[in-house]
Amino acid sequence: MSHVTVGWKAILDIAIPSIFLNAAPNVTVTLQTALLGSYGGSDMQAGFAAVATTANTVCFLFNFLTDGVSAKLGKNAGAADWVSLRKHVKLALICGLAGGTLACSTLAVLKPPITLLLNLQPEVLRGATPYWWVRVAITPLVLVNMSISGILQGFNRVTAATMLISGQALLEIAGTLAVFLGGLGSHETYLRNMGLVTLASAFISACVGLLLVKLLPPPMTSALDERQELLLAEDSASTPLPADVLLHTDEEALVVGPVVAKADSDTSNDNSLMGFLSDGASMLVRSTLLQATFFIALAVASRMGTAALAAHQIVAQLWLLTSYVTDGFAVAGTVLGSRLSHQRLDSTNSSDTRSLQVLCNRILSSGLAIGTFCGFGFFVAEDWLISLFTKADVTIDILHNHLWSLLCVVQPLNSLVFVYDGLLYASQSFAFTRNVMLVGFCLVFCPMITVAQYTVKALWGVWVAKAALNLCRLLGGMYRIHIWWFQTAESLSNGTV
Repeated sequence: MSHVTVGWKAILDIAIPSIFLNAAPNVTVTLQTALLGSYGGSDMQAGFAAVATTANTVCFLFNFLTDGVSAKLGKNAGAADWVSLRKHVKLALICGLAGGTLACSTLAVLKPPITLLLNLQPEVLRGATPYWWVRVAITPLVLVNMSISGILQGFNRVTAATMLISGQALLEIAGTLAVFLGGLGSHETYLRNMGLVTLASAFISACVGLLLVKLLPPPMTSALDERQELLLAEDSASTPLPADVLLHTDEEALVVGPVVAKADSDTSNDNSLMGFLSDGASMLVRSTLLQATFFIALAVASRMGTAALAAHQIVAQLWLLTSYVTDGFAVAGTVLGSRLSHQRLDSTNSSDTRSLQVLCNRILSSGLAIGTFCGFGFFVAEDWLISLFTKADVTIDILHNHLWSLLCVVQPLNSLVFVYDGLLYASQSFAFTRNVMLVGFCLVFCPMITVAQYTVKALWGVWVAKAALNLCRLLGGMYRIHIWWFQTAESLSNGTV
């Protein structure tokens, strides 16, 4: 098996394309938010926030189809386990389509109660209602595209995934600019027409993405001998796994042993399916809770009025923009960390453990630097950035009132949280990630968001609750990576596990 390098070049080769991959959709939404503020006003921004956040909450309940799939396929590719890899690809696409259908139906049914819950004003509903139904139609495509992105990243085809997502973003940006600057709409139809542009770009991206999955399998490494190349070319349904090393990973133990070809392929299929669904269920719970925090924050902000909801949308986009930029390094941590983890388990060489530590330190320092830089940039360019998003005096006053200072201060924290998430996926700590999110949601976020609604009664209190949850996630990630993962690696190197 070839050695996994953790130099800056290897990290940046994955991180830089991934930055464009992860940030491109958020840049698009940020641009749309700014255009709505300039051409539509606070009521259009508020309607966009209500519909988009609700739709994203439902869609990203299935975020494990991107993150979990990348980690599993990365491990399969690192182990040259082509049979399991093909099974996971099929499962991901099937789950994406099924999840998209379920999410579509859920959004359609939820429209009346969500509208009532958010207490949207009539001027907001005029633009939001037609946009809602367009977003319902987009949902299956969103879930399929998430699966395709996870598959390509797991294949280590990050450049291809980046080009796919960036191409979709460019199409959507071009169409959005045509809607606003080309006069293809009025005050009440801007949102609907913008949604139709999103629908068209998502459909094109799904078609191209499926073609890329078919044409771009994981690259062959120098460690694959002729026998393994023949195995790859054969039908996976009838080909036994090569008798190399099988990695069994759970939340408590890591065991290495020889692979024994099983006559009962049904049992192997069941184990693969159950393992995929088990990890997927953990990521589903984690994503559900995370997206619930955004929706609850939206609901609380909507009770503060249309101007507060518009300000909430502006902060949300800038909050996420920095995190998605940092997420490029999180992807590098997932891809390199999962492969290095398998290589480490297949060797008693202590240098593999040191390489793992070097990788983590470089990924974390990069995330911290990006977060610090963005926080400082937000602070220096406060007035200019606010003027790009809104001209409404009430919304501007809300943004200036403690909220912008909080946005600047928490950027390093947010960046570190995203980087630790990538390393947690590399360590296959799906259940642990779920548990940390569950504790943070119940014991930190919910009490603080309640205080924000009934005591503070200001938008900055909503985002303090979000920052406190991220602090909880950060502490959990630090423990899992620096104590559990590193100690396990050291024990394996010393032969005590």
